[in-house]
Amino acid sequence: MNRDVPEEIGKVKNLHMSGQTEEKFETWRNEWDDIVGSILPDIEERLFDIEDLAAKNRFKKAKDLTVVTEKRLNGIEEQIKQLLEDVSKLVESAEQNQSEIDVVRAAYKDLYTTVTKKRGSLGKSLPLIDERLDKVNELLESFEQATADGSYLQAREYLMDANALIEDLVSLVEQYPKLLVQVETKIPAEFKEIRGGIQEMQEAGYELHTFSLDSRLDQMETELEKLKNDLTELRYEGVEEKLAELSNQIEQLYDTLDYEVDSKLYVENKLEELNQQIVIVAENVEALSNETLEVQQSYFVSKQQIEAQKQISDNVVELKNDLYVISDLAEHQKQTFTSIRELVDEWYTELEKMESLVSAEKETLFALREDERKAKETLLSLKGTMVDINRALKKSNIPGLPERAIEQLGEAEEKLMTATDYLEQIPLELGRINVLVTEAEEMVKKNHQYILETIETAELAENVIQFGNRYRSRSQDVATGLLEAELLFRQFEYEEAIECAVRVIEKYEPNVLDIVKDFATV
Repeated sequence: MNRDVPEEIGKVKNLHMSGQTEEKFETWRNEWDDIVGSILPDIEERLFDIEDLAAKNRFKKAKDLTVVTEKRLNGIEEQIKQLLEDVSKLVESAEQNQSEIDVVRAAYKDLYTTVTKKRGSLGKSLPLIDERLDKVNELLESFEQATADGSYLQAREYLMDANALIEDLVSLVEQYPKLLVQVETKIPAEFKEIRGGIQEMQEAGYELHTFSLDSRLDQMETELEKLKNDLTELRYEGVEEKLAELSNQIEQLYDTLDYEVDSKLYVENKLEELNQQIVIVAENVEALSNETLEVQQSYFVSKQQIEAQKQISDNVVELKNDLYVISDLAEHQKQTFTSIRELVDEWYTELEKMESLVSAEKETLFALREDERKAKETLLSLKGTMVDINRALKKSNIPGLPERAIEQLGEAEEKLMTATDYLEQIPLELGRINVLVTEAEEMVKKNHQYILETIETAELAENVIQFGNRYRSRSQDVATGLLEAELLFRQFEYEEAIECAVRVIEKYEPNVLDIVKDFATV
């Protein structure tokens, strides 16, 4: 217990010793005297008892007494701690009161002066503000009396309450006139102005009932009246935010009216343009229909395409009817121009779709002629390729073609003739023609390559046999093999002829094929 408790308690003597302070001082001094004079000696005696019991090996009883004594010591520790805290609180309260009272008095004086200057701008709230000023004055007087009585803790409460009330009033007096101007002047003027604007627009023929402007304004005016009452009762917290929200709602109403005026001009200008565009689209659809009839004289047009064009024509008729309805709504102002504007924009989107469909159909018809032109060009080129094949065969002087080559050549000619015949039929079914032309093109190109390879193989076979003649007399096997190769050559089996000749010659010339190819190149 190494604490100078008497010194701490003695600090209270520096205060005004009367009333609450004097009572507490006596209580704390008596409490400390009791601890020092009675409780601590009793605990000291118990400690001696514990030592004596331990010396006599009566450990259980010594332990039990130790537990009781320890609890007693802890209780005394807490008692002293609380005593010191109470003393400190009293002394600190007295010191804080002394250091803060002048600041609070000055704040009250400034507040009183400000209220006096602004009395004309505080409206109906002035009586309540005066009441609160009186309350501050009462608290300060109570503070002085409590201090004089030595009731520093009570005085502390009076001072803190007075300071909080002053701070609240300072904030109120600063904000209140601004809020009052908005509530009583600015926003009511905006209500009046916007109602006048609504009336002017209605007299000009605008249909505004859909917007429910009057009911929205009524609700806003009711809310404003509530805010007025709140200010009168000094319930100003949150009023500024609510006024800002009202201003925002008024701005939204102005935006609605401005957009309605803008939409009227937009609709009037756009309708004239759209009436011209629908005429152009209708003419394009009619031209498409006529062009389709003309194309059908030469080309096959699918049922789906005819139905698609009919649907386009029906949609254009429907668009004309819709445009008539929209024009009637605008002319007689049967609903807001804002909503009519939406109808105009939706209608224009559909018109653009129709224009895209018409363009796509025109491109499809143009593609028919383009496909015919490409098919004719391709077939002409393929016929030239067949001529090149025959010319190459005549120039090569080979004895003939293998049966497979003859079959492929015949198939190519047949596919070429089939595609040519289809291209001469009226109406042209270009879908089928494109398939036939593609098949003919693949077959002719394949056959062309095969014929060129066959001619090359035949020439190589002939050269190998001729090269082998120099070895014919070497052995009977060579002579027999070359005779067999010649027979295969005359049977147009050129690859087999090469294999047969090489087989008997390579015994004497292993690189016979390379030699013959090199010689042919030279």
